[in-house]
Amino acid sequence: MKSLNVENLEHRELVNRTGTEKFSLSAALSDLVGFKDVFIHHEVLPPGRRASSSHAHSHREEMIFVLRGTPTAFLKGKSMDLRPGDFIGFPPGSDNFRFVENRTEQDVTLLVIASNPKEDRVIYEGKVF
Repeated sequence: MKSLNVENLEHRELVNRTGTEKFSLSAALSDLVGFKDVFIHHEVLPPGRRASSSHAHSHREEMIFVLRGTPTAFLKGKSMDLRPGDFIGFPPGSDNFRFVENRTEQDVTLLVIASNPKEDRVIYEGKVF
């Protein structure tokens, strides 16, 4: 058993599939502890960025905890401002398009916890991956 601190982990920059939009900086915590059925990552969202493109999952259940900053969450075209201590759940379903965005001047830090079903498919505006 060993203890790790997220502040000391290397975070990789995520980009969209075309490589034109930069997203968050992410460290996959579940990989570090060998989890296979749950996906956990620590995410830093710089000002003006989204955590991902608008997307939905066929089977994945996802929860996002706000650790620092005030991001805006979008689900089915509706927005909700969040603050530290808030969390939001995103259910699976082909019409549950969602993303999180940082519209502020400060970094946002998130903890993302999700199921990791093998049969999950990601849907981006009509395209399935």
